Amino acid sequence: MNFKIRRAAKEDCKDISRMIMELAVYEKMPDQVKISHEELERDGFCQNPFFECLVAEVPEEHKSNEGKRCTGLFFLFVQIGKKKQCVRLQLSVLNWNTPSRDFYAGKGAQDLTVTEGWHTIRFDGQNLDKLANEAPKD
Repeated sequence: MNFKIRRAAKEDCKDISRMIMELAVYEKMPDQVKISHEELERDGFCQNPFFECLVAEVPEEHKSNEGKRCTGLFFLFVQIGKKKQCVRLQLSVLNWNTPSRDFYAGKGAQDLTVTEGWHTIRFDGQNLDKLANEAPKD
C-alpha cells in the first residue's frame, strides 16, 4: 500500500487524537490520555507550535467509512531525524511490551535501563506546579 506522507494539518488533529488513544489502549493506559484534539489544534498549529507532526495518509480506496485515515510510520521519523542531523532517537517502552522491545533490539537499539541503569522520571500536575513555584524567581 502506498502512503502519502505530508505535514499534518489542523484538520488531522482528530485522527492524531485517535492514534494517541489507540496507542494508549494498546499500552493499557487509556486513562493517561489527557489531551483533546482541540488542544492538539491549539498547541500544534499556533504562532509557535509545541510540536511538529507528519501523517501517513492511506490511499482513497483504503480509507475508512469515517473518511481520512492516517497512520504513523516509525521508519519515516528515523529518516527525517537523520536528514536534520539528529544523533539519537530515544524511545520509551513499557516493561511488558516485549514485541516492541524485541523489534527495537533487533534493529540495534540499546536498552539503557539494562545497560546503563537509566530510569524515566516525570513531574506532572500538582507536583510540576510545586516544582515550578519552588524555582528561584528572577
